[in-house]
Amino acid sequence: MGNEKTAFRAVSLVAFFLCLVVLSPVAASAGPKIYLHFTIKAFVDLPDTNGVEWAWVTMVELDKPKAYPAEAEVAQEHGGKLEGTVFAFVQGAAWRSAHRYKRDVTCKGLPSKSETFWEESESDSVYAMGQLIDTNPVYSFRFGFTNRRILLPDGTWIEPGSQTNVFVGAINVEGEVHEETRGDFYLQVVNYRDNLEHRRRCGKAWVEQYLTAFRSFHIVMERPAVGEYLFAQTLDGPTSRKHFVYRVDRSTSPEHPFWKQQTM
Repeated sequence: MGNEKTAFRAVSLVAFFLCLVVLSPVAASAGPKIYLHFTIKAFVDLPDTNGVEWAWVTMVELDKPKAYPAEAEVAQEHGGKLEGTVFAFVQGAAWRSAHRYKRDVTCKGLPSKSETFWEESESDSVYAMGQLIDTNPVYSFRFGFTNRRILLPDGTWIEPGSQTNVFVGAINVEGEVHEETRGDFYLQVVNYRDNLEHRRRCGKAWVEQYLTAFRSFHIVMERPAVGEYLFAQTLDGPTSRKHFVYRVDRSTSPEHPFWKQQTM
């Protein structure tokens, strides 16, 4: 009888440890990589729908211990465990349409018009970040564009400012309107190859740095299941002319379903 009890306990212990292996977070994270593909369209000058920006971004889910190994080690030394999931940046691109608008102004006490315009341009200098949020019983996620340090899929970090970024001011051609260059030029969350916004007012002409609409795009929403997507829209603010429409696909494929396509 004693031998039977010992054998039963041994079998129970084996079964218990097998359950731990199957149900542990380490085993769960050993599955296929999970990607989130963002397709975002920004209307920048409503009610005129001709001025738009498009962005395409792919992120991959990464366990926090891989992103923060030092913090994970400290937690382990104190008998704890660093848990959670962050998004690592895989790729990003953007496109901007040419656009022109006029506004009523006053010049020397008389009614006049100011004019602002920019040319079509594209960018592969795009930076984003995000993470999962445990909002039991479901998971949500946070996503936005940033020019702060970026997590890569291999667990390393880069500073966008350390990458090569070239900013060009006004280029004046004889016989055309002479433009000054005004204001500071700095690294943005999206940096177009043509980074200029042209302005005309009260007989003066100048250029400034074009400020992308995506600098204010940040969302928190429920995470879609793998193989599914979410579609939503949001205003930049109650009085803003900017409006965002976006789609989020979650998948095991690293291929963005709408990469550089102006559709969703």
